Amino acid sequence: MEPTIPHQGADGFGALFSEFTAQARRLVRAEVSLARTELRAEARKASAGARLLAGGGVVLLLGALTFVAFLVAALAEALPLWASALIVAVVLLAVGGGVAWSGLQRMKQVHGPERTIQTLKEDGQWASRTAHAMKSQIHGHA
Repeated sequence: MEPTIPHQGADGFGALFSEFTAQARRLVRAEVSLARTELRAEARKASAGARLLAGGGVVLLLGALTFVAFLVAALAEALPLWASALIVAVVLLAVGGGVAWSGLQRMKQVHGPERTIQTLKEDGQWASRTAHAMKSQIHGHA
């Protein structure tokens, strides 16, 4: 729908411009509010993914430390102690890898403010059409 602006002289331009800027300010405020809402929701997703990723990192670190203990035990003596250390290390590394992978998958689900971007594009098109219509009215091309 194209904006319709009644023909006005140079005196009406100030009123038209004031209305245009007032509407633009309202649109900007609405867009900022929408962006905040979207970003809060995405931040919650990112936070959950980051916690899982950090938890996986801690478990991986424990697995790596246990693997080092295995190497020490294996080199120090060739007894079943090293076999048990190897089993513990493999289990910890597998669990840590699984938790970290889960966190990474959650992090991939985080998106930007897509609705805000779309409405900003629409607002820009509206502003362009309105400015063009105002220019036509000023030059008498209604």
